[in-house]
Amino acid sequence: MFQKFAWGAVAALSMLGPIATSAQAQVGPPPPTPEQLDQLESLFRIGVTLGLAGGGTLTDNYGLDIANDGQDFMNPQRLRQRYGAQYNDLLPVSGVIDFRGLPIYGFYDANSSIFRISIPALDAEGETYQNRFNGVTRQSSYDLFNDYLDEVDSAEAERLVRLLLKSLARYSPVDPLAGNPSSVQSSMIRSSLDLSSGDSAIEQAANGGTNTAGDPWIVGANYSGGSSDGGRYDFMRVDGRIARSFRLSEGGRALLKFDLPVSYSEVNGARAATAQFGVGVEFPVIAQRWSLEPRIGYGITGSDQLGSLGHMISATVASRYVLDGLGRGRLIIGNMIGYTSTMSTGFTGYNVNPGLKNWAFRNGLAYDLPLKFRGFGRNTSVRASYALTNYTGDKLYYNTFHEMTLSLGIRGREESARNARDLIRLNFNLIKAGDYTSWSAGLGFRF
Repeated sequence: MFQKFAWGAVAALSMLGPIATSAQAQVGPPPPTPEQLDQLESLFRIGVTLGLAGGGTLTDNYGLDIANDGQDFMNPQRLRQRYGAQYNDLLPVSGVIDFRGLPIYGFYDANSSIFRISIPALDAEGETYQNRFNGVTRQSSYDLFNDYLDEVDSAEAERLVRLLLKSLARYSPVDPLAGNPSSVQSSMIRSSLDLSSGDSAIEQAANGGTNTAGDPWIVGANYSGGSSDGGRYDFMRVDGRIARSFRLSEGGRALLKFDLPVSYSEVNGARAATAQFGVGVEFPVIAQRWSLEPRIGYGITGSDQLGSLGHMISATVASRYVLDGLGRGRLIIGNMIGYTSTMSTGFTGYNVNPGLKNWAFRNGLAYDLPLKFRGFGRNTSVRASYALTNYTGDKLYYNTFHEMTLSLGIRGREESARNARDLIRLNFNLIKAGDYTSWSAGLGFRF
């Protein structure tokens, strides 16, 4: 069924049976505005206004944190269960669902069985979604709406979901696919120029680089927490990463890099999972000084509870330049330009590709300093980095974010041939974008 394929996105639309539109003249009370629901700290904030038989209105506001928990709860049958004798099919009903920041309206007029919905926020691309369903009764109108969403051959239903998913990247600060620092889009861009780890080709000593025989693997894990939109959204995330590099030629310094990050996250308890794959070639332009790295990446995410599904690709070129002799340490200057684009979801039988296309620019600095004290009987180092990421193209909720990282490295034992680089690194990270703040702590290992 189309409704099930679209995960929570279409499931949430199925909740909209009696919600009112702001785009057309109304017969009956207006719905609450999204601003009137601000006191609700929930992923999905719902406001409903009933016209009462004796005159006056009844307004009911409440929130949900899992999209499919409310499946079908506002069709006429559910209205009777929720409001009892205060509701009947002749009275007007209006409302709004704030779908993670995207307002969606719908309504039944007084003495009418017609159900209409409207999503004015889709005006971002000159398109406003509006539709009406005319059955003999309100229940039959609502059933027509559900049938419409379930119709696998309906180009209009697919268009609705495409527009919805694209708008969520602009209006929601916690969309798993794009528009915020925790999304698949931003994770791919951050991986394309990661200044926190120091595992680039030009930063490794010739006698102990990342590709020394028998020592090619990098694994790591991070735990993150944070909030956005004044505390409306609280999130946590667990990241894992496996990476490996190979020399392209014996004695050469050009590296073929493979990277596989995965993550599990929760926003107000709603779960999402992502997986990515990246491959790049870093080649020194000036030995031990300057390198370039073209890279391509792929990422996918899905969450029925958040109402999101999609995948995308990225193509980037990163530059790293090393300045030695700055005190006891060295400065690394990083610059990157990249392009991201969502892809067709035809592999599922439906194409709800939101068509997001963005250019990304990431620039930053890292300072790496060997320390005089020893930890666990080994040499240590500290590394501080800062990066600024900017997006252009399709509108996103956050077009800019700042990232700061501090890490402590522990090197190999003195008798090891690999003592010229860190084997263990403890990382602390802070990301800031508008009212979005996240922190993370993690460990990375090379072996």
